[in-house]
Amino acid sequence: MDNEIYDYWVATLQDGYLGKLTELVTQAGGAKAFYELSVDQMRRLGMSQRLADYVADRKTDEDLIEKEYSMLREKKIRYVNHTDDDFPSRLRDIPSPPYGLFVKGDLPEETRPAVAVIGSRECSEYGRVMAEYFGGNLAKEGVAVISGMAWGIDGIAQAAALAAGGKSYGILGCGVDITYPAKNMVLYKKLCKDGSGLISEYAPGTAAEARRFPPRNRLISGLCDVLIVIEARAKSGTLITVDMAIDQGRTVMVVPGRLTDSLSAGCINLMYQGALPATSIETVMEQLGMKSGRKRSKRGDVVAVSKNKKELPEDMQTVASMLTLDPRGTDEIASLSGLPVETVMIILSKLEMEGIAKEIWPERFVRGDI
Repeated sequence: MDNEIYDYWVATLQDGYLGKLTELVTQAGGAKAFYELSVDQMRRLGMSQRLADYVADRKTDEDLIEKEYSMLREKKIRYVNHTDDDFPSRLRDIPSPPYGLFVKGDLPEETRPAVAVIGSRECSEYGRVMAEYFGGNLAKEGVAVISGMAWGIDGIAQAAALAAGGKSYGILGCGVDITYPAKNMVLYKKLCKDGSGLISEYAPGTAAEARRFPPRNRLISGLCDVLIVIEARAKSGTLITVDMAIDQGRTVMVVPGRLTDSLSAGCINLMYQGALPATSIETVMEQLGMKSGRKRSKRGDVVAVSKNKKELPEDMQTVASMLTLDPRGTDEIASLSGLPVETVMIILSKLEMEGIAKEIWPERFVRGDI
């Protein structure tokens, strides 16, 4: 049986922080030699009794291992060992690098800059808008968007990147053959196409469990050059990824939020600790050492109305200027604009057709063209 089959078997042992597999395999003399170790020999390598028993229990017949490995191709999954040339260089030097990766689709291109976008699952409308803004516009600049395909900020940013024709990579806390969360099935399928991909250190078939996500987060931060946080509570799992990014020497940026929002508390705390504010695409591109090809508005507003390529009538311009990232009701817009409510509702319908307004719930509108 080829050595790569034994490497694959070692990779199936990856399940959280069970030990430094790469070092243990090297000490044993290679993956095949590691497979052949008895429990006593594992203990003499310095492995704990728990880890030695775990490895021994995971030993199966060599023919079965070879059959499992060959089935990866049928599932359109490939295994990339840490010694392979196409193993991501960004992951080689992080603390506790993975022994190998399971990939559905493609791996990030080595020369393409990458930004991870993470944040709250239960995000606000402001968070959604910011995730779409950064995910979509970074993709247009040729930047790969990395995230965990989670519901909320992660998935929104990745969907926006794909919609913009860019590349995005989902780092999963389960096997790459499992859609988690299930409600992100559409995004899961799109990430498998056109140069994007799904990546995990967990073997196919591995279920999504809470304990598997913190180890997964080090790969999200490890694969990026800059990490952007959009909405995080004071005590949030998102902050685990931030700590890992700092340990890995990655640049951490946060999208500022309102002082009164609990979803902004974690971001504000991070800025106190030295994280950089992500106030525009340009500020992120600067950290990547790149120049943006985007055109800024004369006012310098990075999220200004941009889809309105023709002159709008004065009353439509007036209503459009009332729209912000925070939802406003038709009564409030009418009061601010001095126009009758009936007129405002008709204008808002027209602005929706232009992509300038968006109704997020009955008679509550935000700007829709970032």
